[in-house]
Amino acid sequence: MISQHLSYPHQHLYYLSHPLSGKETSLWIVFHGYGQLANYFLRKFASLDTEDRLIVAPEGLNRHYLKGFSGRVGANWMSKHERTTDIANTNRYLNTLLKDIRQQLPKLKVVHTLGFSQGAATMSRWICQMDFPLDKVIFWGGAPAYDLDSPLLQRRLDGSRVMAALGQEDPFLSTENFQEQYSRLTEAGIPDLRIFHYPGGHELEAALLKELFLM
Repeated sequence: MISQHLSYPHQHLYYLSHPLSGKETSLWIVFHGYGQLANYFLRKFASLDTEDRLIVAPEGLNRHYLKGFSGRVGANWMSKHERTTDIANTNRYLNTLLKDIRQQLPKLKVVHTLGFSQGAATMSRWICQMDFPLDKVIFWGGAPAYDLDSPLLQRRLDGSRVMAALGQEDPFLSTENFQEQYSRLTEAGIPDLRIFHYPGGHELEAALLKELFLM
């Protein structure tokens, strides 16, 4: 059996917190977690949408039924199957998204990112292959991808305000896999790393979310 790859034009969506006006000076790119859809994830940021702050939610390229063969659909950023190809496709999608949005925002001054759960790993991989400066980078209930080089991560985050939000009742955070990945963030030597704890589980907590957005 011979495996081959084929390149072809591909169309994929993303969601905006409001129609572009050209008045936006701040851009947030927020990455959903495993099994979520971007439009529902973006609703969690509705109260933070302002005329000069645009929030953009990309969506994982892979979709699946959450239970069985029908019903609710979720998206994920990658799986172990064809992972290298999925990562490359996702990075191209995100690079194109950022370029397209920036061209439409003449007053844009700063770009921030937030990655939730699996979205945190996707966010970190994307950051490590791009060179656009980011102001705030938030890892929420997630950590950098396990296969990233710590010195590279440090260089890419140099000059960014890096934050981690961890739920005190989040069962995912106690797993060995998370602890190993999280150590890549804490041991990367990032000078401006701040860690926040909140009384909750594996979810976005509204009060802390607002605090980090306005910080």
